[in-house]
Amino acid sequence: MRTGSAKVKASLTIAVLILVVAGFAFAQASVQIPKKFENPKNVRIALVREVGEGSFFERYLAGAQSMARELGITLLEATAHGDMARMVTMVENFIAQRVDAIIIDHGRPDPLMPKILEALEKGIKVVTFDLVVDDDRVPEIEQDDLLIGYLISKQLAVDFGGKANVVYINVGGFAPLDKRDRMWQVIKWRFPGVKEVAKTGAVTGSTAADTQTRMEAVLKEKPEANAVLAMWDEFAKGAVRAIIQAGKSSQFRVYSVDITTEDIQMMIQEDSPWVATVGTDSYAVGRLAVRAAAALVGGEKLPKYLLVEPQLITREFLLQNNITNMDELVRALPALGESNLVWPNWMKALIEKNKK
Repeated sequence: MRTGSAKVKASLTIAVLILVVAGFAFAQASVQIPKKFENPKNVRIALVREVGEGSFFERYLAGAQSMARELGITLLEATAHGDMARMVTMVENFIAQRVDAIIIDHGRPDPLMPKILEALEKGIKVVTFDLVVDDDRVPEIEQDDLLIGYLISKQLAVDFGGKANVVYINVGGFAPLDKRDRMWQVIKWRFPGVKEVAKTGAVTGSTAADTQTRMEAVLKEKPEANAVLAMWDEFAKGAVRAIIQAGKSSQFRVYSVDITTEDIQMMIQEDSPWVATVGTDSYAVGRLAVRAAAALVGGEKLPKYLLVEPQLITREFLLQNNITNMDELVRALPALGESNLVWPNWMKALIEKNKK
């Protein structure tokens, strides 16, 4: 009886599995892939970036390229290297080429808005990353920069018990940096013992190196400083190098925004003053940008704001978990991995179809 019962149970289990697999296959087959994506290579999405320098933006581009490959679409790339007039011309050129969608990465609203409106009028979809656009037709992707600014500023204030002499490294005119700055101002109000003794920073073709030079001057001018708050990791890299070369690692703690393999390597080195950063995986953000643009081309309606939740990463966490690169960090901190935003069923089906 036991043997017969076991056979019955095994048969039922197999039958259930067959039904589950068949149901999944039917569900996949029943998903209607948009007509535009019947030949996905004909879908052309342009990615126009204001800045491409630095490991954060390199990883962002790699993520965008990987998502485009999985979808089987054509991704056209152009980088303005900080030249706003050139960026406007790039958008203009892609409009003339009648691409299906344009992802605009950073930039400034005033010079870009006329071209964004022109693209929309011609039926070209537009998505932005870290660019504020006052038009509900344009989804905005960001790393939730208000939260980023709050988390890293608060971490500094709490670590120092509400009393610190801070070198603040940031610039205005960039949407994410402006948002992060808002939270820094709030934290200074909340913790009056946290003093901003110096402010520096500039976005250049060699931001990290130029920040190092600026920080070297600050170290001489402000001997009382004991903390650095850098609202971009390129700023932080320059500050950390200046501090180490001056032999003042034991005097400072450095707090930053963004995380890359290069940042991790600097944070875990012996006697590094770089103690914490807040950010997302830019690889996942790049993938999200391409998915959002493709979804619009496919007829999907997206929310106005697509906020990727940031994570706090400390030097202590990296050392405790023997983390040396981004892949290891994502495995140890899964919240940094693939975003669950913008995954219509047809897109998943398209990816599976492309694997065959």
